[in-house]
Amino acid sequence: MTVSKQNEHGKLIAAAAKAALLPLGCKRKGQSRCWFSDERFWCIFIEFQPSAWSRGTYLNISPIWFFLEQWGGEAANRLNGYIEFESVEQFGPLIEQAAQLVAAEVIALRAKFRTLADIHRFFAGNLPWSGNVYRAAITAGLVGDFALARQLFARIKGLDPNRHGIQLKDRQAECAALAVLLDDPKAYRSAIREKIDAKRLACGFPPDPQCLEAMQLGWIE
Repeated sequence: MTVSKQNEHGKLIAAAAKAALLPLGCKRKGQSRCWFSDERFWCIFIEFQPSAWSRGTYLNISPIWFFLEQWGGEAANRLNGYIEFESVEQFGPLIEQAAQLVAAEVIALRAKFRTLADIHRFFAGNLPWSGNVYRAAITAGLVGDFALARQLFARIKGLDPNRHGIQLKDRQAECAALAVLLDDPKAYRSAIREKIDAKRLACGFPPDPQCLEAMQLGWIE
């Protein structure tokens, strides 16, 4: 089988993704199957994930929060099942439909997490998971709910590293440093913005120094 024949499905995936995602402002990472939607202080990660066993693709899409360290996830949400390539005629319509499904999910995530308050309510509404305690603690400080932020930072401090993984000590140190800044909201926001700046740079996104100020709509006053 020739290389061009082997890559027929890859070309179909690239074309379908471009048609569905480029109009939404999403950008492809090089020649990979990964796309990103820049949402300023977060992004949407999209992957048409290959299989090691056959030609085809999974559909993965997930928000990635620039103001948070990964702890317990940003695990990709998998849409539907695996789409296996059998022929151009069979795979073409399926991957076009799949790309449109991904585009709809991008639009839905943008609406769901339109403001920092939206993001905070989502995390704060799912506190039984310790990863969301960490997330809601940080977003509480960003939206001005300093009492909740202090309460949740204290919960992080009290967690047992033996039960919550080796990353917990790093998150405890991070949260302790942020908790000290809660009495100075400007310094707190500046510390968060430094994290965002570093993540944007690592992802190849341009600087966006006003990303938090631009999202004041929906904040808790």
